[in-house]
Amino acid sequence: MTNSKITIKGVPPKWDDAEFEARVDGWVNVYRGTTQCMEHVRSPLPHDFLELVASKVAKGYTVARNQAVTHEAFNHSCWMIKPELHQQKDVDDIRIRLKTEYVEFLQAEHVRYQDLLRQQLIQAQEAKEQQKADDARNKRLLEIDKEVSDTYSPLVIPG
Repeated sequence: MTNSKITIKGVPPKWDDAEFEARVDGWVNVYRGTTQCMEHVRSPLPHDFLELVASKVAKGYTVARNQAVTHEAFNHSCWMIKPELHQQKDVDDIRIRLKTEYVEFLQAEHVRYQDLLRQQLIQAQEAKEQQKADDARNKRLLEIDKEVSDTYSPLVIPG
């Protein structure tokens, strides 16, 4: 069995506020840069569509100017940006989800490093035991060779 020698480099990552905030900022940028911070308003009838839009505006929504507005037969729709309170709730949910994911990542890394250390220690112990066994075997072979040499004198051939 030929395994490569296990060597641990570094230590498992620990909680880092800057790393966590960078992860949150990245996801908040994704949230704000996509339709995740919006709601799609749609109705087949134009009057119903206008009433839906008016209702959303009354609740603080605004029409997303970077998304298309569709006015086709039986298909009226637009994207509306959620009010700041709704967006803050979504961002709070993102923070909670990311904290859970970050903690799970840190715990998994901690376990991975423990497993590596365990394997490294087992490997080192097995190497010591193998060295002891090899040394004992070599010592026995030397003793056997000496006993063989002592038992039989060198062969003498007359000239």
